[in-house]
Amino acid sequence: MRKHIYLSVVFVLCFAFAKAQSSKAALEQRKAEIQREINQFDRLLKNVRKEEKTMVLLVETIDKKIARTQEIINITNKQANNLTRTIRTNTAEIKKLQEEIKGLKAEYAEMIVKAYKSQNDQSRLMFLLSSEDFLQAYKRVQYLQSYANYRKKQAEEITVKSDALSEKNKLLAQEKEEKNKVIALNKKQRAALKEDKIEQENLLAVVRANEKEYAADIKEKAKERNKIDRELKALIAADIKASNKGKTGAVANKFFLTPEAKILANNFKSNKGKLPWPVEEGFVSRRYGRQPHPVVRSLTIESNGIRLQSPAGAKVRAVFEGEVIRITKSRYGILAVHIRHGNYTSIYDNLKIVSVEKGDKVNTKDVIGEIFTSNSGETELKFVLMQDTETVDPASWIARK
Repeated sequence: MRKHIYLSVVFVLCFAFAKAQSSKAALEQRKAEIQREINQFDRLLKNVRKEEKTMVLLVETIDKKIARTQEIINITNKQANNLTRTIRTNTAEIKKLQEEIKGLKAEYAEMIVKAYKSQNDQSRLMFLLSSEDFLQAYKRVQYLQSYANYRKKQAEEITVKSDALSEKNKLLAQEKEEKNKVIALNKKQRAALKEDKIEQENLLAVVRANEKEYAADIKEKAKERNKIDRELKALIAADIKASNKGKTGAVANKFFLTPEAKILANNFKSNKGKLPWPVEEGFVSRRYGRQPHPVVRSLTIESNGIRLQSPAGAKVRAVFEGEVIRITKSRYGILAVHIRHGNYTSIYDNLKIVSVEKGDKVNTKDVIGEIFTSNSGETELKFVLMQDTETVDPASWIARK
């Protein structure tokens, strides 16, 4: 009986605890992800500050770090508020348990006194023998048994609730300690945020004072990127033309697909939103499409893919099975790998080395190369995804972290 009562109480406590832990785990996971990004920002900033002509990159990185730091502050605020509510609830439950135990003990003590007096004033035997008939004697036996069972139940309930109170007190102590740690982290992040914002303001003042110079540099780089994008489209168009040559039913600007290629394309399409990231560790440093420049806001830039910042030496992986159709090399020696998946092509640019060759068949997550790290410490993969001749947003195809 005691075990049954104890398990019931523990089950209720565990259910509530598990629900709270699930929410807590999600916040902790997100906080850890953001902290990894912030650590990468710090490593990058350490190198960028040493280099000349990296003001724009420096401001971009500081901006991103500030945004992530603010996100951690928001998470720790939420955690602190959740813990405050939990502590308040558990404190009330502890008080309630204490009152219940106090009442049970008083009632139990009264029962013991009555039992003692009963044993002195009249023995059980006399109590039974004084019965008028057998039925009354039977009922008195039942009464004595019931009274004894009730006393036993009261004692068990006191033990169970005392155990529950002990567990609650332990949990409360843990929650208070955890809240203190969360508040300490929150204060630390706020101090870091304050320092970063001061540096951000100083950097932006320099940028504003030399905006024409930076704008000209950004425009020049945009021209170079646009040229590379046009060359990329021309290469894909040539691939399509080659695949369509001599084929009945071929459609302009679309790959002619063999039955096997159709299956591969359909499999690729069915995995939209579930493709693995091309890097094991990293974050999106530039999104797809038209957007204001993160530093010189008066300028609009175009990105035909996404950029992923990763730790130095990061390996690049194929996001899906396919065939390596091309490896290109820029005039600066930067490599890019093109992998075809039916009528889809994934492009992995800004590589230092590659570990595949043209014509190789690759599987999902096969390592195909290593990202190039610049003198400023920037290790950034340029990841482009195309359907026939049109680019698509890779962020909507890879799995959400």
